[in-house]
Amino acid sequence: MLTDRFSGFINNRWLDFVAAILWIESSAGSGYLSGSISPVIKSSLNYNQRQLASLGVAKDLGDSVGFLAGSLSEILPLWGALLVGALQNLAGYVDDLVGPFEQS
Repeated sequence: MLTDRFSGFINNRWLDFVAAILWIESSAGSGYLSGSISPVIKSSLNYNQRQLASLGVAKDLGDSVGFLAGSLSEILPLWGALLVGALQNLAGYVDDLVGPFEQS
């Protein structure tokens, strides 16, 4: 049963579509857009370079987590995918609570 789900995951046309979109985005240079908008973020939100770098890391992690959640939804039942999403939201909430108490 697990092998059937795994082969269904690998042979999924939506996974092929997402992989193609990611390949196009990476080759089109949309990842380099942050260099164009970082001065605007710095001035409008009064961010320093360290905060801007953290924002970039969070964006990259968000892309990875979104891909993970979409991939898991192909394998897990609906309640399992919702549980994974709830745990990810809880981890982000706890990180936001702890974040202000770290060094500034």
